[in-house]
Amino acid sequence: FWLKFESCTMRLALLGQKDAMCRALAEVAHRRRVHNVEVVVIAPPEEEGPYLVRDAAKRYGFDFRCVSTDTELESVLRNFRPSLLVSILYPRRVSQTVLNLCPDAINFHPSLLPMHRGSHTQFWSIFDGDRVAGVTCHRMLLKFDAGATIHQVERPVADDETALSLNKKLAGAMEECFAFVLGLSLTAGLPTGEPQPAHDFPYHPRRFPNQGFIDPAWQECKIERFIRAMYMPPYTGAQCRLADGTVVQILTLQQYDDVRKMV
Repeated sequence: FWLKFESCTMRLALLGQKDAMCRALAEVAHRRRVHNVEVVVIAPPEEEGPYLVRDAAKRYGFDFRCVSTDTELESVLRNFRPSLLVSILYPRRVSQTVLNLCPDAINFHPSLLPMHRGSHTQFWSIFDGDRVAGVTCHRMLLKFDAGATIHQVERPVADDETALSLNKKLAGAMEECFAFVLGLSLTAGLPTGEPQPAHDFPYHPRRFPNQGFIDPAWQECKIERFIRAMYMPPYTGAQCRLADGTVVQILTLQQYDDVRKMV
C-alpha cells in the first residue's frame, strides 16, 4: 500500500525573462515531482525570444501571464496570493505595494553584491579588473539590489574574458544559485540574510562609459579591458572615432593600435 505524506503547498510567483528564467522554470518543474508547488509565471511584453518564457511555462504546465503595468502585476499577484515571489532578470522595479503582498520576495542578480549593483554587470566586472564574478540571491526591497544577501555563487574571471564568455559563466552560476535557494525554501526555509552596505558601492545605470567609445587618454591595460568588456555580439562592441569622423568597431587591442597608426 502507499502512504501519502501531506505537506504545505508553496505558492510560487516567478517574474523574469530570457534564458535564465527558462532554466529556473525547468528546476521548478524538477522539484515539483516531490514537492507541492503552485506556480504562476509572469513576463513583460518586451521579453526576448520570441516567447521563450511563455513556451517554457506551457511546456511544464505552469500558468503564464504577460503583464504591461504595475496595476496588472498587482492584480495577478493579489489573485494568486504567493508565498514566495522570485525575480530573475525582471527589467522593472517591483513596487512596494506588490512586495507587501508576499511574505518572501527575492531577486537573483548577476554580480557579487554589493559590487556592481545595476545594469551591465558582465561589462563592469571585466572593465574594473575583477578576478571573481558571480550571482547573488538577495531579498527584494524597493531600492534596487540593496536587500540582504541570502546566497552567492562565484565564477573566476579569466585574463582573456569577454562579456560574452562571462555571460555564459554567469548563466551557469545563476542556475546553480537558484537551485540551491529553491531547495532551501522548500525544506529549511529561507534565512534572513546578511545586510549589505549598498550605500558604499555605486549603482551602474543602463549605459556604458564614454558612450561605448575608447578614450585615447586611458592606459593601455584599461583600453584592453574595455574592448573585452564591450564584446557581446550581436550588440555593438567598443568603438573608435578616427580624425575624419569615421567610426570603427574594435575587437582587439592590436586592431586598435593598427587603426591609430593608419590615421
